[in-house]
Amino acid sequence: MLLPKTEVIAILEKTPIFTGLSLLELKKIELITHERSYIADEVVFHEKEPGAGMYIIKSGSVKLTKKSGGKQIKVITLKDGEFFGELALLDESPRSATATATVKTEVLGFYRPDFLSLLSREPKLGSKVLLKLAQILAARLRSTTETSVKGAVNGSETES
Repeated sequence: MLLPKTEVIAILEKTPIFTGLSLLELKKIELITHERSYIADEVVFHEKEPGAGMYIIKSGSVKLTKKSGGKQIKVITLKDGEFFGELALLDESPRSATATATVKTEVLGFYRPDFLSLLSREPKLGSKVLLKLAQILAARLRSTTETSVKGAVNGSETES
């Protein structure tokens, strides 16, 4: 049985957390994603609110900002095909940043309750997604560690 490839599946298969999944598996993921639209300057989620899930940008852009010293500091601006908020798939810890659409933006939401349900209904598929998520988070942690070490070596922190 040949399944048609939708716009959502085309986006999912390019998203690192879903790479390597079959068309049938991507179809199952597509069924539990939620399309959302935001206007320019509309907040997707606020720093410190409980995380509900991750978002993949279909079109538009989202900036992540973090409050520091009473000011909003821009962390990064993400665009089409990029994703954010993935830690919320693992726990409901407060968001570490605020996500705001910078222009008219469409996203796909992949929410924790749907992911947990997928894990119990389709453990093999859920485990594949969970493994990819763990690999992505491990790579980001290694990168952060390298950046911190370079900062320390460049004189900001030295041990005697």
